[in-house]
Amino acid sequence: MMKDMVENMPGIKINGQNVNNLRYADDAVFIADGEEKLQNIMDKLQEVCKEYNMEINVKKTKVMVISKRENVPCVIKVNGTQLEQVKQYKYLGGLTTEDGRCEKEVRMRIAMAKEAFWQHKELFRGNLNLTTKKRLLNCYVFSVLKYACESWTMNSTLMKRIDASEQWCYRRMLKISWTDKVTNDAVLAKMKESKLHFADSIMKQKLSYAGHVLRGSSGKNALLILEGKFEGKKPRGRPRRMWIDDVLQKLDKTKYQEVKRLAEDRKTWRKMKHQPSYKEDGN
Repeated sequence: MMKDMVENMPGIKINGQNVNNLRYADDAVFIADGEEKLQNIMDKLQEVCKEYNMEINVKKTKVMVISKRENVPCVIKVNGTQLEQVKQYKYLGGLTTEDGRCEKEVRMRIAMAKEAFWQHKELFRGNLNLTTKKRLLNCYVFSVLKYACESWTMNSTLMKRIDASEQWCYRRMLKISWTDKVTNDAVLAKMKESKLHFADSIMKQKLSYAGHVLRGSSGKNALLILEGKFEGKKPRGRPRRMWIDDVLQKLDKTKYQEVKRLAEDRKTWRKMKHQPSYKEDGN
């Protein structure tokens, strides 16, 4: 069905290759660089669905414009019904926003992790030994926080926010109030930890995924999007920090090709990703 639909339908051009959809099971995202092109894709989808006796769920289908400019209107209709335009949308558990950033998703994940902590507070604040509590913390809380972290574009502000969430968990486990005026170093000592590890673990997981992408193990589309050039003019202003910049900074490299050659050797890559923690750059 999708092959019948996507053939010769314009989307966005990356290195001259047309990309107009991303699919996982029965969830699909359709992409275009203009309102008219996206409407043509939806019209074609509607025709193909009828051939297979299927219908588009208008209530669950949303439209979003990803742009540096805010509130860019986009009118797309299906069966004469205008689709709702949203500023953010949760897809496969990850939050995509119209500004293309990950700050809101990180904040959402931290909030969900804190909620998971309170759901199991009897375990974390009970009479279990400290080692067991930390294992439970990684299982029930940290796993929620780092979901889909491989796709995040990190900066020092987000890393500090993640560090703060880890300290929050430790202080609640130790029943330390903010009025007690206990330093962060003292909290780590009581937890028998030499340093905070949530942020480092997230970076290691991202680097592990980056190795798969750079080797082409995650499919041709991931590497195409990472290395490809989009057609059209670049917007004015300072370029944003990119996903690959985290990898270059973590490995203390300046050239993408150097990192890609390193990723080809799995043993070397594993050693590189365990280098010292993320360096702050003020971004």
